[in-house]
Amino acid sequence: MISDTDEQSQAVWIELQRRRTPGQQIARALEMTQLVRSLFAANLRREDPEITEREIKRRMVEAYYGTEWAERMFGKRAAG
Repeated sequence: MISDTDEQSQAVWIELQRRRTPGQQIARALEMTQLVRSLFAANLRREDPEITEREIKRRMVEAYYGTEWAERMFGKRAAG
């Protein structure tokens, strides 16, 4: 694996990760999930400053779970 981190620093980081409790690991995973969602929404807002929160949520559902689920939750998009 290519890394810009030296082996000693990487070994310390890995050891710190191994010492985390299951609760800490779950909390970190949830934090990272929230970060990804925030970045996704920020990108949508950058691309379309007029986008509504509802449309952001719809696009997230569509990206994560597919069009079928987005349509179940938000209805079909208007033609046009």
